[in-house]
Amino acid sequence: MWAIYSKEIRQFLNSLIAYVVIGVFLTGIGLLMWVFPETSIINYGFADMESLFSLGPFVFMFLIPAITMRMVAEERRAGTIELLLTKPLTEWQIVLGKYFAAFTLVILSVVPTLVYFYSVYQLGNPVGNLDIPGIIGSYIGLILLGGVFTAVGLAASAFTENQIVSFILAVFLCFFLYTGISSLADLVSGPSAIYIEDLSLSFHYDALSRGLIDTRDLTFFLSTIIFILIITHWKIIARKLSFKPIRSRLYKRVFLGMLALLVFNIVAANFFYRFDLTEDKRYTLKPATKELLRQLDQPMTIEILLAGDLPAGFERFRKSIKETIDEFDVYKPGVINYFFTDPSAAEDAKTRDENIRYLMQNGFEPTNVVDTEDGRQIQKIIFPYVIVRYGEQAAGILLLKGGKGGSPNETINQAIENVEFELAVGLQRLANLNRKTIGLVRGHQELDSMNIVGFMSEMVQYFDMKEMKLDQEVHPEDYDALIIAKPTSAFSRSEKYVLDQYVMHGGKVMFLIESLQADMSQAAGMGTLATPINHNLEDLLFRYGIRLNGNYVQDIQNFGRYPVVVGEQNEIINLPWPFYASVNDFAEHPITKNLDAVYLRFFSTMDTVKADGVTKTPLMFTSEFTRVLPAPAPVALEDYANQPDPSLFSGGKKAVSYLLEGNFTSLFKNRVLPDSVNKASYLEEGLPSKIVVVSDGDFIRNELNLRNRTPYELGVNPFREDGEKVRYANKDFMFNALAYLTDENGLITSRNKEITLRPLNRAKLQSERGFWQALNLAGPLVILVIFGFVRAYIRKRKYTF
Repeated sequence: MWAIYSKEIRQFLNSLIAYVVIGVFLTGIGLLMWVFPETSIINYGFADMESLFSLGPFVFMFLIPAITMRMVAEERRAGTIELLLTKPLTEWQIVLGKYFAAFTLVILSVVPTLVYFYSVYQLGNPVGNLDIPGIIGSYIGLILLGGVFTAVGLAASAFTENQIVSFILAVFLCFFLYTGISSLADLVSGPSAIYIEDLSLSFHYDALSRGLIDTRDLTFFLSTIIFILIITHWKIIARKLSFKPIRSRLYKRVFLGMLALLVFNIVAANFFYRFDLTEDKRYTLKPATKELLRQLDQPMTIEILLAGDLPAGFERFRKSIKETIDEFDVYKPGVINYFFTDPSAAEDAKTRDENIRYLMQNGFEPTNVVDTEDGRQIQKIIFPYVIVRYGEQAAGILLLKGGKGGSPNETINQAIENVEFELAVGLQRLANLNRKTIGLVRGHQELDSMNIVGFMSEMVQYFDMKEMKLDQEVHPEDYDALIIAKPTSAFSRSEKYVLDQYVMHGGKVMFLIESLQADMSQAAGMGTLATPINHNLEDLLFRYGIRLNGNYVQDIQNFGRYPVVVGEQNEIINLPWPFYASVNDFAEHPITKNLDAVYLRFFSTMDTVKADGVTKTPLMFTSEFTRVLPAPAPVALEDYANQPDPSLFSGGKKAVSYLLEGNFTSLFKNRVLPDSVNKASYLEEGLPSKIVVVSDGDFIRNELNLRNRTPYELGVNPFREDGEKVRYANKDFMFNALAYLTDENGLITSRNKEITLRPLNRAKLQSERGFWQALNLAGPLVILVIFGFVRAYIRKRKYTF
């Protein structure tokens, strides 16, 4: 076999056509990756080599048939195949020798593309900001695909004596196996489409091209190569089939070989593993997401409203959504179908406006982005949503979430990190799976139903929300978590015992609680004083590790506004009001990761105190420019009719929310227990539990329209200087917190995903664009020429006497 292998390598590299073929391949790839604007890495703006691995297969369709077209066809045309078969070589040695020779030449053709890798590495911002493990995995996929195309090309060469016919046949077969079968699958539906698409090379190459190694894909590629080589071998030994003993033996071997391949693929399909080689494991789904997908029992359709021409960042966003849904399909094959639509695409402007108006009327808020087209900037309206239909249910899911304080690319990157979480939560809601029960504690003058209608209407989609009282024993089996929202009257000792023992037995609680209260109806003129609230929970929180201080915090940097009615026309003026503030400084925690700003009203500082076995994590912080007003805190509208003095706001950053986790100690340890309680189940040291404390009882209170008293959606703040409504992420914080409290190992874990933003250095590209284009067009060709001259020189020295 080695003799055949070395002969084919030498014969190919000794001809000028070899360098022409490889040169054309490298030139084509170079133009596509670095010059043509539609596929250029430079225009894409991100440091990856996706264009090489997406366009490479189509260039391979011409390169590889050009390498293989003469390998057997020329032997048959010249009559040397019979001479070759008389040598002390088996037919399999001949086939494998030629195959591995052609495969080696394909690999050598790919080696010069490492110039592209070097260029992208140098152009990264910072230098080296490149997913090297993922690119290695992608190269593995491209080389494996090249192995299949090589087998196809060799088979085509074995079936004809004409090299041109061999080339054309190989190109057609490669194209059909790569894209044709997928196109056939699109013509049918149901299980048949799945089975047909599973035979497509592009279906199995897709994951490999992204650095995701699936054992099923490896099995498919290896099996396809072996199957095609068996056909090639069969064609070469066709002359022996006239002898019945040999024919019977060969039929038996082929049958056993095919059976082994079939069994091999069946086993691989049922027992597979996926190796995510990407540096940030972007294609690895969380166990909770996989379990959710396994529970789905009805067909699902996902409409992605991100079709058409998009800016590079949104192209990347769209690609990430598609890849995530493809990963969903891996664990629930045949259930999920998806397609892309463009709401802005219509035959005329009237139809387009109607489409956009319909979406907006149904709660879909568009995003305006600026794109460059034909050298000029234009505005585009984008709806970053998907519409999921599951059974008879349908819902729109907003995917573009995240902190808006960063650059547009950073915001999109945060949204990409959250795609799995948002899609999984949406599916869980539609399928009505794994619902938790949340108890809303009543009986202490908490926020009334009109003030939390926005919160309830949102949370009821995900949780079973029940109002309850602490007048009897409460078990974690009955309520997965409790919410105490702005109590203004005292908890009795027995109620505190019930609440304490709920926590001791592993129950989770969320406290939205304030230490002071101010009557805003008395805030005009000289104003009023904020006085302490007697909710009688200070000692309970203190025992658990938190001290709620009796003060108000003012934040001058992120202050809110308070509506004041003035004049005979009852004009509404939104007065600057530092008692209200937007908070956008969060901890790196699943509850708050990639969260947009939240809105606080009349909040206080908190301190942590010693509590053995309890871990305390601050979740939210004010800005550095704060002032603390101790009780009794003055609250007067006239004090803020003019801009406050910034020098007074130097209190520094304050934590306004904490997560407590661990084994809590009972408030009633070493104390006399209340009468009329169940003392048999009393625990002094608790089971593992979690508590979230926010020093703002109004955190879930929705604003009301001042004119008709109708409630706004939770998080919507209509009181801005310019009158514009702003949407804050209060409901997102509440959902994340409740999801974490009720199941910290559930879907909330997917919010931990970290995807590194890898932009190109724009300044460097702008000043050195021509250099990098020239390097990547000429560099691989220079390497090829140097290789040719060195090889020719060595060959000349070897054979010159």
